[in-house]
Amino acid sequence: MKRSLILFLVLAGLLLASCSYLKPNDEARLRAELRNWENFSGSGIVEISAFGFSLRKPFVIAKSAEEMRMDVIEGGILGSGGSPLISLYLGRYFSMNSPAMPILEALNLQNKIPSGAMAILNTSDYLFDRYGEEIIREKAIHRDSLSVVFKNDYKLDSIVDRKSGARLDARYTSRGELDEIVLRAGEGVSAKLIFDDLRYEKSSITALPPKEPGGMNLMDLLQEGGAFQLLKGLLGN
Repeated sequence: MKRSLILFLVLAGLLLASCSYLKPNDEARLRAELRNWENFSGSGIVEISAFGFSLRKPFVIAKSAEEMRMDVIEGGILGSGGSPLISLYLGRYFSMNSPAMPILEALNLQNKIPSGAMAILNTSDYLFDRYGEEIIREKAIHRDSLSVVFKNDYKLDSIVDRKSGARLDARYTSRGELDEIVLRAGEGVSAKLIFDDLRYEKSSITALPPKEPGGMNLMDLLQEGGAFQLLKGLLGN
């Protein structure tokens, strides 16, 4: 009986020691992954599929803890010498500029961004302090209709908003480097960002001027023949 008790205490001590050892390791790995998403910039090719049509265009993207901007480019090598087809800005406000497809600017997108998604515009320390324990325990964050899921190594796996039907999936290379981000907005509309270059550093971001949100939703646009105008703009015709 005494031997069994001693063995139990030894095993319990080893278990507690291993837990205390693993927790700092998990914290360090999570902090490192969150830090990667705090400041980064990259470029590559975006594949857009909508209304049964698809196309590929160069894109550039930059994000900090305060703001984010993405430009889909017409012409040039990865945007070199090209002009933006669509520019999206997210910071204290959301703004979109589309010289080639002005009909897009009539869409009311301001309220389509899930409120919980704005948490990405925070420092990695803030995100860890607020959500770190939950992520380590659950490998996920669930708030209302928004779910953010992480892989076992704490790399971002997916973000899903059940209310709007929007979904983001992150895919990685065999070396664990971010390779693709797949965005889906309901049925039949998706975009895949394929990264050729990715740097984890703070870049200078030029904000788009704020605009009054449009009054048209996507169904209004389609019913009024806007799909044809949208397609012409995307194809550069």
